[in-house]
Amino acid sequence: MFARMRFIALFALLAMCCMGALADAGGKQTVEVGLYYGSTAPQSVVVSGVGAGQAERSKGAFDGEVRVTAGSDGLILEHKEKRASLGRWVEFWPTGDHPWLNLNDVTYRGRLRVELQRRHRMSVVNMVEIEDYVRGVVANEMFADGAACKVQAVISRTFAIYVREVERKHRSDGFDICTTGHCQVYGGVDSERPLVEEAVGATRGEMVTYRGGPIFAAYHANAGGLTQHVDEAWPGSVRKNFPYLQPVESPYDAAAGGLRGYDWCYHWRREITGKEIGDRLRAWGRDVGDATELLVKEKTATGRVRQLEIVGTRGHTRLRRPSEVRAALHTPSSRLEIRGTRSGFEVIGWGRGHGVGLSQHGALGMSKAGYTYEQILGHFYRGVALTSDYGRGRSRPLTPPEVNMGIAETRPVDVPPGRS
Repeated sequence: MFARMRFIALFALLAMCCMGALADAGGKQTVEVGLYYGSTAPQSVVVSGVGAGQAERSKGAFDGEVRVTAGSDGLILEHKEKRASLGRWVEFWPTGDHPWLNLNDVTYRGRLRVELQRRHRMSVVNMVEIEDYVRGVVANEMFADGAACKVQAVISRTFAIYVREVERKHRSDGFDICTTGHCQVYGGVDSERPLVEEAVGATRGEMVTYRGGPIFAAYHANAGGLTQHVDEAWPGSVRKNFPYLQPVESPYDAAAGGLRGYDWCYHWRREITGKEIGDRLRAWGRDVGDATELLVKEKTATGRVRQLEIVGTRGHTRLRRPSEVRAALHTPSSRLEIRGTRSGFEVIGWGRGHGVGLSQHGALGMSKAGYTYEQILGHFYRGVALTSDYGRGRSRPLTPPEVNMGIAETRPVDVPPGRS
């Protein structure tokens, strides 16, 4: 039917079961990454390369480009004006000289699973070995520096295993982890770099553990000099029982001052009008009119605003979570101070992100100062161990190093208003 492609309905399901058993027998760690799902689910995708496919109704091999489209009663595969019915799902995997396939012009290792969803849409999941997954994450989450890349490789691997085995926050979506900042930014083969390859290889199988299990390896861009307790960021969360996520000083956060495009992350300032704040609250269903007063009612132990009273022209409301404060004021952090101005409010603050766990800019600064990746991990995560073979091998405690706590004050960063 196609160039080098044929579809055979018989024994399709049996073939799929056998291939899965062989993959499991190898003992390789894999992770299922949601590339498209929910509101981002497309109606069609293009897969290209040299590979094979297994569907609910058929199987075959291909060389070139195929399009999969969601139909009313199943997926349709198209190639050079030829069509084939696939059923509700299909998987593709590479068989050529290169161990990857292209999906909509982005290159991925491992398998691609396409599954029919409601309203003529489809989810796409990349089933990939976890080391290959980490290769596609590190360059998107960390700057190019030896020890810092190793740190990111370890915590990205740890985070993925934790989400897959413990938190399982995307299981109802049909996969383990997503590709955005909600989980970790993953870009497949296109995100791989030589320094990343070196870092992933040097730390292969290593993850941070607490009492034998993977930790919730929380991380963020910049702590503004001080990380915060997990329960301060997410009040009432079950994560409050993670003793390894304690506030620690992060004096090397000022390293952001030397990063093009990120110099504002350590210390920043922005102006905001009462109307802007009121508009955001109205979008949440809280109409207090234009904000006229911002009253800090409670701060966390590390100086983040936990509760903020907003008084408006038509009423008032109280924000009770640091994440709500950040969203309402459109600021990168809740570690901030507020001043009234003639046109609204001036907000001055420090850091970017939720502030829990590892500060990426702080880790980068420590790396440039000569700290090893084990020392950096031991500084930000307390009472943990570094365990080989995905938590099944040898463990060694990670001891916090002595850190120069005065360095952050030596590099003030003056930022133009409005940058965020």
